Amino acid sequence: MKIVMMGSGGVGGLIGARLAQVGCDVSFVARGAHLAAMREHGLTLESPLGNVHLPKVRATDDPRTLGPVDLVFFAVKLWDTEAAARSILPLIGPDTGVISLQNGVVKDDILRPIVGARALMGGVAYMATTISRPGVIEHTGTMQRVVFGEYDGRRSKRAETLLEALQKTGIDASCPTTSGARSGRNSCSSREWPP
Repeated sequence: MKIVMMGSGGVGGLIGARLAQVGCDVSFVARGAHLAAMREHGLTLESPLGNVHLPKVRATDDPRTLGPVDLVFFAVKLWDTEAAARSILPLIGPDTGVISLQNGVVKDDILRPIVGARALMGGVAYMATTISRPGVIEHTGTMQRVVFGEYDGRRSKRAETLLEALQKTGIDASCPTTSGARSGRNSCSSREWPP
């Protein structure tokens, strides 16, 4: 699975580091001193649930250099949403998913007209993280949870593949559905966001 972390701070850095550790093809979009440190020394995650050091990562400030991907985790500050969303358009192919893990109830309303309803998936992340110094993400608690799914309620291959990858990392990941909750199954679609 080819994944781009659009925003590689606390949330994007933790999820991206854990996915790269289990073999996913992860690229990181960052800027400034954090980008420079990642290019020179890689990315480090310091966590009570297990540290990760990726000595070499693909890091850029220009998403256009990465080409179409399977999934974009969108984790920039809310006030950067419109410009950042336009910059990821070259990453989006016919089956690419875009999951915003930003704070803010309007995040997907801002993204949908730019990236398109087909690409946009619902998602939320629960974790306490920060960039403790350039190139180093600090996980300050023990919660690392991601909940996501398709807005149109369909079960999708991209969501199933992502769920499997996230579960390998140790992140508490789920794709709940109303029918899945009744049956006790964990499938990947949802008509109700946020979960």
